[in-house]
Amino acid sequence: MSFESFPFILGWELTLACNLRCRHCGTAAGEPRKKELTIDESLKICDQFPELLVQEVDFTGGEPLMRPGWQKIFARLSKLGIYIKILTNGLLLNPEIVKQLKDFSVAGVGVSIDGLDTTHDRIRGHNGLFHHILAGISHVLEADIPIAVITTVNSLNINELPVLFRTLVTIGVSRWQVQPIFMLGRAQNNPDLCLSEDEYMKLGEFIHEYE
Repeated sequence: MSFESFPFILGWELTLACNLRCRHCGTAAGEPRKKELTIDESLKICDQFPELLVQEVDFTGGEPLMRPGWQKIFARLSKLGIYIKILTNGLLLNPEIVKQLKDFSVAGVGVSIDGLDTTHDRIRGHNGLFHHILAGISHVLEADIPIAVITTVNSLNINELPVLFRTLVTIGVSRWQVQPIFMLGRAQNNPDLCLSEDEYMKLGEFIHEYE
């Protein structure tokens, strides 16, 4: 097999399993796929990365921390000297999990926050999740692991962005990614989340003012 270039940074959807059923989920995650890779298959793939010059693997899902045996995959990549980053909904970011991420030299954690408390919990269908996520972020910051918050901007949270910005700054978050919602997956069944033309303009104005 020949390559025109090498995959220096590789995205890996570790599982489609998820412990939430978010209204805007583009992959409609929930149950794992019937034929997801086994751990042995995953490790064999990891062992091919050095030859392909892979420098970094970014894990997504579903919820990647729900994949049984994820620790073995992370350990193998850490041993190979490959940077690991992970995107999580934050529900499992307890002190024990964060310590494991630190032990595997995880280079970055991305956590989703989609509005202030009531809005975030409504979109993600889990009461109390917002404050639970803030606690998880604190654990990551205390472990000195770089963290970024990702916000999918929609019609429910567009007006909350300034207050959310100040909230994130207050708790010590220095990296924030805002992105407009794409009406894919489960989002197609929730048209009330779709941004209007005026709301797209408002998002652009917010980014211009706060960049």
